[in-house]
Amino acid sequence: MKTKDEILKEKILDGADKLFQKYGLDKTTMEEIAREAGKGKSTLYYYFKSKEEIFDAIIQREKNEFFNYVQEEVSKAPTAVEKLKVFVTIRFKRLKEITNLYNIMITEVKAALNLDTICKPNYRQQYDQKEANIVKSILQYGIVSGEFRVFSESEMDMMVFVFMSAQNGLEMDLIIYDRLDEMLTRLNFFHEIMLSGIRK
Repeated sequence: MKTKDEILKEKILDGADKLFQKYGLDKTTMEEIAREAGKGKSTLYYYFKSKEEIFDAIIQREKNEFFNYVQEEVSKAPTAVEKLKVFVTIRFKRLKEITNLYNIMITEVKAALNLDTICKPNYRQQYDQKEANIVKSILQYGIVSGEFRVFSESEMDMMVFVFMSAQNGLEMDLIIYDRLDEMLTRLNFFHEIMLSGIRK
């Protein structure tokens, strides 16, 4: 059962989320967020110091929902190979549905190529660490189930790093050249190459 404070904060976040998706962070004001939530600015400032703090809260909420969904779907797959396939497919499709998280990641990728650009907080780094943990758990499951060869801890960490780096590199290129429609096909191709190298 949610408290009144929790319900009110959710209402503020829901209202702000609509505005951020429509106008973006820079063009949305605290006054507009308060109006959208049906509350006064003083109420808004009681819970959040700034629109950036509200945006951070929305991103955290979306990240939690996203990773709960990915982990739930991965857990349903019976084998490590299928778990990795589910991870790659569901992750991409679900990520595109989460507007704020996906857009901020694209912004960070593009900003990373322009050193003069002042980046927003590094949501991508937090996101990558959670993803790396999921990939590592799938690889460990594959070793225990006998699907994959046995690797040392350092080799495992290296595999996770290579997997994540290759995946992120593919994403970066396809985002830069606006070829998102090709991303899933290319990620699956990379996935098959990686699997051929670690299967027993």
